[in-house]
Formats: sequence, C-alpha cells, structure tokens
Amino acid sequence: MEVADEHRALVRQWCARRVPDGQRDQVRISYTERAGRITISARRAPVFPELGTGWTTEPLAQLRLVPDEERWILLWPDSSGRWHRYPDETKASSPAPLLDIVDADPTGIFWG
Repeated sequence: MEVADEHRALVRQWCARRVPDGQRDQVRISYTERAGRITISARRAPVFPELGTGWTTEPLAQLRLVPDEERWILLWPDSSGRWHRYPDETKASSPAPLLDIVDADPTGIFWG
C-alpha cells in the first residue's frame, strides 16, 4: 500500500524538528518507507571517527498502515529487532497523533 504524500511530508517535517540545528552533526532522526510502513530511526555520528566514519542507525518506532481499515498503528522495537504494537488499541487515521505519542514517550520505550 502506498503512503500518501501528505503523510510522508508530515513524517519528514517531524523528523527534521526532533534535533536542533547545532546537534545535527552528531545525531539525526530519519525515516525509511517500504510497503505502507514508515520506520523512524536515530542516526548517530561515530564516537571515534578515527576507527570508522559510518553512522550507526537505531530504529525507534514504526508506523504501519493497516490496509483494510486505512488506519495507522504504532510499533516499537525490542532489543532483538522485533516489532510490537503500542498498545493494541492505538490507531489513527493520520500519523500525527502517533508521532505525538513518540514525542511524549510516556512509557520510555522510544527515547529511553
């Protein structure tokens, strides 16, 4: 299922607002999209650049479009990389309310 341009733009703007300009050389919030899934990740600069210049990427949250319902659900990754619903009843017609949950992180599973 294709993600609507307005939803893609909303997630792109949300990611851009998460990190102040002065810190973007150290950390970035980005997203990837595949088959109705938007995965939000934190990307961090290498701690010791002399050992390697690759940035690390850690998944934070995933937004999935449920095709039958045309609603979005929010998921969080465990330490094994498996995705879990946050909580089961959380659904929205737009990614916006789910991004608000990630921002607020009332359970501490997205930002620690």
